[in-house]
Amino acid sequence: ADGVANASEGVEAVFDLGGCTCDVSILGRTQGVFEVIATGGDSALGGDDYDAALADWVLGQVGVAPQTPADKTAARLAARDCKEALTAMENVAFSASVAGARVHFDVKRSDFEAVTAPLTARSLAAVRRALRDARLAPQEVQGVVLVGGATRMPQIQAAVGDYFGRPPLTNLNPDEVVALGAALQ
Repeated sequence: ADGVANASEGVEAVFDLGGCTCDVSILGRTQGVFEVIATGGDSALGGDDYDAALADWVLGQVGVAPQTPADKTAARLAARDCKEALTAMENVAFSASVAGARVHFDVKRSDFEAVTAPLTARSLAAVRRALRDARLAPQEVQGVVLVGGATRMPQIQAAVGDYFGRPPLTNLNPDEVVALGAALQ
């Protein structure tokens, strides 16, 4: 909260990538009071889509097709575990029982990032639209706050940082920042 709370004037961006949606808010701050300048997002994009893309890719690599809804669920849960572990490690095992087979496949972070690059590009398209609506350039934004568990993915932090030309604030728990903001307000 320090990075945002210490600035009394300026423009901040809030990038929220949760399980099911991607939301972007551009906020102006005057004398400590925030005003929404523009909002945008992609209501059909979230962390769950990263799980699905990883599950589909791994199953394609090993040649196993899900036969039942339970198979799809098992693959997506394994993909979520893999995705979360890849935030801290470069190589993680994807492991699940799918269609009567035990699937075990080593996933590199670089593979995951390549497989999900189109999703990351979609999230940045939402940022571009919100900034266009606000009539602002990325360099006019003083700070970027990440919200939502999916923003823990290193490729999201890097993509948002590269786009704005500055690292996003990562000293806040992305799962708790909305509650923290409401409490401060």
